[in-house]
Amino acid sequence: MLTRQFSLLTETEGVNQAYSWMQFMITNIRQGILPIWDPYTLAGHSFVGEMQTALFYPFHFLLALVPFNSTGVLSPTAYHVWFAFSHFLAACFMFALIREFGLSRFSAFLAGICFSLGGYVAHMVWPHMLESSLWLPLVFLFLLRALKAASSRLAIVDASIGGVMLGMSVLAGGLHVVLMEALVVVSAGIFHACSSGPETGNRRPVVFRAAITVAVIGAVGLATGAIQLLPSFEYGSRAYRYLGKAGRLPAGEKIPYADMSDEFWPHGIAQLVIPFAFNGRSGDGEATSPYIGAFPLLAAVIGIRRYWRNRWIRYLAGLAVAAFLFSLGHYSWLHGVLYAVVPQLWNLREASRMGFVEDFALVILAAHGFEALFVKAEGEASTAAGESVSWPGLNRTLLGIVIACAALLLVSAVLAKPEINAWNSLSILVIFASYGMFRYLEQGNRGAAVQAVMVGLILFDLGATDWNAQNKIEVARTRGDHLDRVLSARAAAQFLKSQEGVFRVRSQGEPISNLGDMYGLQMVQGGVGVTLPMDYARIMEYQDLLNVRYIIAAVKEPKPLGVFPDPVYQDQGWKIYESSSAYPRAWIVHETLIEPSAERAAQRLGMPGFDARRTAFTDVPVPVEALADGAREIAEVLRIAPNRMELEVDAQSRGLLVLSENYYPGWRATMDGQSAPIYRVDSGLRGVVVPRGHSRVVLSYAPASFFWGALLTSAAFAGTLAMWLRRIRVPAIR
Repeated sequence: MLTRQFSLLTETEGVNQAYSWMQFMITNIRQGILPIWDPYTLAGHSFVGEMQTALFYPFHFLLALVPFNSTGVLSPTAYHVWFAFSHFLAACFMFALIREFGLSRFSAFLAGICFSLGGYVAHMVWPHMLESSLWLPLVFLFLLRALKAASSRLAIVDASIGGVMLGMSVLAGGLHVVLMEALVVVSAGIFHACSSGPETGNRRPVVFRAAITVAVIGAVGLATGAIQLLPSFEYGSRAYRYLGKAGRLPAGEKIPYADMSDEFWPHGIAQLVIPFAFNGRSGDGEATSPYIGAFPLLAAVIGIRRYWRNRWIRYLAGLAVAAFLFSLGHYSWLHGVLYAVVPQLWNLREASRMGFVEDFALVILAAHGFEALFVKAEGEASTAAGESVSWPGLNRTLLGIVIACAALLLVSAVLAKPEINAWNSLSILVIFASYGMFRYLEQGNRGAAVQAVMVGLILFDLGATDWNAQNKIEVARTRGDHLDRVLSARAAAQFLKSQEGVFRVRSQGEPISNLGDMYGLQMVQGGVGVTLPMDYARIMEYQDLLNVRYIIAAVKEPKPLGVFPDPVYQDQGWKIYESSSAYPRAWIVHETLIEPSAERAAQRLGMPGFDARRTAFTDVPVPVEALADGAREIAEVLRIAPNRMELEVDAQSRGLLVLSENYYPGWRATMDGQSAPIYRVDSGLRGVVVPRGHSRVVLSYAPASFFWGALLTSAAFAGTLAMWLRRIRVPAIR
């Protein structure tokens, strides 16, 4: 990426979601607006309700300090630097955890490299998943501190800090990762309660400490992430989620077990040693290679054997095995049992994601193996100078693997069969190098030069398997660079923004680009997220009702269906058509029909002869008066911004002001400064009753879920900070 010839922003999802959301957030934050509602996609929807947007993740606010580039958007270079910074944090946090285990800085350094640049974390290109995953080492660190604290008071302080770390994972937007982290916390607490206790046999204090620690981490974690969680729960009850071939179902509904079919294939276990085994295919869905490096895997085996008496090593070994078995999905009974008994675990969706927990455990085990190999006598947990850390069975096994690999290369070189691809032959070379390094260490060589070679070997090994960044030249030549596609629409977007009035835009053709969040265009699409608001889903086919005046399409796309004149705008990449049948953004009706069913109301909108400009469907009686023939009324939109809409209305008699805006809880209306109710109109739009005469109507998005969440989040941060400050200022309670 330093050459700018490679990029993480070539695919539609990366550009339409993370990058475009960043653009939308930064643009509004610089204007002093916290954009909890997004008016630019899906005809307007809750931005904070879509958890993946991670609006409140603190590190995202740092990007608001980065100037836009010459094209007026967030620089892709800045995006890549920020992505690399997340990997750096992952390495630092794992370093801190390994130091908490009492291991050397060098072992912690190697573990940080393996965690950040290997396995799940290395191959995760979705920022919300990456940023959530990097907090697990700190959550586990403070869990350990709380369990061994000298007093219950200190344990609560450490557990609260661990809860804040878990809350940071929530704020990062990766609910799937948070569920896995919660499983680690709960299982570690149960293991601690069952595997340790005073010699007197009274286990109550140990069990109580474990229970309190887990409870505090969970409670503080939920409170810390409440500003994101509560709006997301509200949104989840009013939205559909997409499940690929399985279609869509309400987001709050438990996913049927038959539809949770993305899993790690059993033969993928070979990728622990050869990352490109079976052509790199390890499973369905998001299944990523579990590869943390050839030598680190060997170190993990040594760490288990050398430190088996350490109960946390036994726990981590068991955790790695259990995570692997779960990741097999339908191939494993464990997956089915946990799906049935663990609340909300179905939200994990893809069993293969549990590879993250497996990698986490293996890296810590590898750190203990590094300690045994590299550290000379520094206490009971260290390896004495010249003492071997291997055993006959290990030496024979490793020698057999090396001989088999050498024979395979020789046979392939002489007979040209079996054919070995370049990546698998590279893995064989890494195995040779790892075995040579191991034998060299066995002879007692542990100096600085050997350590430097070890770092180089691991970086070389992991670097060869990381191809998240795509070759922009090759992408442009084959399937097309989606970021280039979006940036090429800048002139077309400027044309649309220069047009008078308030209107929406529809994108035609595939793939759909999120021009709304990128350029501030109000659109009925956006190509964003895996959810869809239910109210919007019922009416999204009524494009005229949704104020769609313009259709934008790539030049190669055919003319839109319907009666359209020639394009009103065209450049080398894009063309724009104007529709004459679009409804205004707001209008007044004086006739209403009661239809309690939103589904039937949506169906009746399409009845022949029905005119939504004159009549509106409502689910409750609405007080309106008839309008004299020929009377003219005005409903003018003065301003639309995230979270706010202002209008001026001149009505000849009491009527219902219909807004071509999605109905959603949390919106408040005032009329000339007085509160006014908002009605559901035409299945999924908003309506406000206006009196005769001139009125000023203001709608603002201020959901109670957001304010209660903000209160809980603030209390969690402030309370934990206060406890931590008291701890460092009052030595007596240490």
